[in-house]
Amino acid sequence: MAIKRLIYYPQDEALLRQKSLPVRNLKNKRLKRLIQDLKDTLESQPGAAIAAPQIGIHKRVAVAKFGQNDDDEEQPMLTLINPEIIEAGAPETGFDGCLSIPDIYTWDTPRPRWLRFRARGEDGGVIIRRLTGMDARVLHHEIDHLDGILFLDRLRDPDELYTPIEGEDGKTNMVRLVDLRELR
Repeated sequence: MAIKRLIYYPQDEALLRQKSLPVRNLKNKRLKRLIQDLKDTLESQPGAAIAAPQIGIHKRVAVAKFGQNDDDEEQPMLTLINPEIIEAGAPETGFDGCLSIPDIYTWDTPRPRWLRFRARGEDGGVIIRRLTGMDARVLHHEIDHLDGILFLDRLRDPDELYTPIEGEDGKTNMVRLVDLRELR
């Protein structure tokens, strides 16, 4: 249908912090349009998933491309309607980044090592799956969006945020935001 404008932090923080409402009617044209808009928008971006609040719609819908673990093959986009975590493993710190917070990354966000979730698919059928590693992190991140939570809220140390900076040698290096003043 259309590539939608992303909602960005900090200028659109209030929108990103709103909780999303459950989808009640799985068979309506607006939901189908929203799903296609999310797919089109994600396809135009370098991310693995996107949630409806990131395009300004506060419905519990996300699309994800699982297969993000090192040895996995990326899977086709999967639509997740009203996703919920039904079981989760112990948290571990790891990578996080967000389309709504461009060029800011961390390796310090605690998220479950694995999780089991339930959702409805695009066809209305029930999806129950277990995800591990990066795929579990991706889904947890998107459910956070549906709950108005940003990865910045989960950081153990707010100084552990990085941005890519091109060095004098032409190579891109990840530099902590708190160290940027020293480089300029």
